[in-house]
Amino acid sequence: MKNSDVVIGWVKDGIAHFKDRHTGNSYVAPMVDKKQDWTLVSGSENSTHTILTFTRKLDTCDKEDLKIGEGTARIIYSWHDKDPVSESELMHHTHRGSRSLLLLAAAPKRSQHPKDTSTFDILNPKVSVPSHKTTYWCQAMKLPPLKKKMHIIKYEAVVQPGHEGLVHHILVYGCRSRNIDDKFHGWGGVCGNPNMPRDIRICFNVYLSWAIGAEAIEMPDHVGIPVGTEDSPTWVVMETHYDNPQGKSDFVDNSGIRVHVTSSLRQYDAGIVQVGAAVTRDQIIPPYMPEFLSTGNCLGQCTKEVIGQKSGIKVFGSMLHGHLLARGIRTRLIRDNVEIARLGEDDHYDFNFQAIRLLKKEITVLPGDTLITECVYNSTGRTKITYGGLSTRQEMCMNFIAYYPRVDLTQCGSQLQYKIPPKYSSLSTQAWGYFLQLKGAHGFRKAFEQIAHNSPVKSSCQGLRRNYPSHAKTFPVPKIAKSLVKDKKTCLDNGNLVG
Repeated sequence: MKNSDVVIGWVKDGIAHFKDRHTGNSYVAPMVDKKQDWTLVSGSENSTHTILTFTRKLDTCDKEDLKIGEGTARIIYSWHDKDPVSESELMHHTHRGSRSLLLLAAAPKRSQHPKDTSTFDILNPKVSVPSHKTTYWCQAMKLPPLKKKMHIIKYEAVVQPGHEGLVHHILVYGCRSRNIDDKFHGWGGVCGNPNMPRDIRICFNVYLSWAIGAEAIEMPDHVGIPVGTEDSPTWVVMETHYDNPQGKSDFVDNSGIRVHVTSSLRQYDAGIVQVGAAVTRDQIIPPYMPEFLSTGNCLGQCTKEVIGQKSGIKVFGSMLHGHLLARGIRTRLIRDNVEIARLGEDDHYDFNFQAIRLLKKEITVLPGDTLITECVYNSTGRTKITYGGLSTRQEMCMNFIAYYPRVDLTQCGSQLQYKIPPKYSSLSTQAWGYFLQLKGAHGFRKAFEQIAHNSPVKSSCQGLRRNYPSHAKTFPVPKIAKSLVKDKKTCLDNGNLVG
């Protein structure tokens, strides 16, 4: 456990033993901290359990401690069946596990559901999962007929037992057309394949989203996702991402989404919009980079066209999404070239832990605001270029934002339109690929990163059944005159601020 903040404790003969420790940049036994910042509250044990309760400040200003922040925390736990002989004679553990957690996540307020709440399932019908390492399976279906408007107040994944590692994420897309032939109900196949019916192929408006690590998604008490209305989908396509690294061919899957609906309508209709980078090969991540920044822009031109009310929309949750190289993701809210808030942020992103996260405070997005989604990738383990794409070996950079009141916006993002400076204009596409993948060409890769940051972008601005005027048009990349200052430096070292 290199570079870890550690506590070790046990209870022996009714006495609790407990120490604040740390590890350095090597695999060694945890060393006792010079400054003991964890405080033991209580310790007890019985025939089956040892229970230790302890507390600590989120930021101890101790170089031997790690700061506890808003994003993902990787928790590793281990134990031995026997107590240590002494504080200095620790035995190597016999049991170990790990889990990603949001230690400072906003706790959802779970109220009792109305008595008229009912459920329906959107499930894969015994899909024979292909033996490919990555499969995106699309299942088309017509939603149950509803006689009146209802609200989705909760939805959750129904993952077939034993397939918890296979089903990585599920997206339910609403279809633009309301006149799809009933013969396509139950159609299933690999997403994007040539035999996919045209009306099904253009179902790409995010309606519901779930990913591995997420629990049931509860709407706040004052909002619900509308269903059964003229402007809500009657047909959906459920996209299931199967992650099958061993290439097994015997998986038959029935996983999907369970939806809870009520006719006891809430105050506001909620919506989900996908913001970030378009999923294309124009997203390029060179190899050998410990940190490489990619961005996707939901432009102010789009939000101005879509958000009609001057009071704007209020964001209450987000689900950040990248693939295996992603290490940090955030969405920045820009107003008049000034960053005023973050609509989701995680500096320790975990591909296997993509829960929808409720914001501690709702954030207003006004017409003309820009949302910039930034992803930091670590490609030091790659020797070839990584492109944007659907495979887990390819990359994505996006955020699924939950908000109210609902407007007709399902996708708001951008695609890079590379503008090559004269200095590099003579290079062919093959030459660019060669130099980006040349191990010693670090300076060239950094120059490419700057080119990507300064190149114009093509806007994506789409609703359920329409494209807006700014859609597919090219605009200058947004500029930020002033960034949000977070985590003000408060630690003192000989009277001087450090951090």
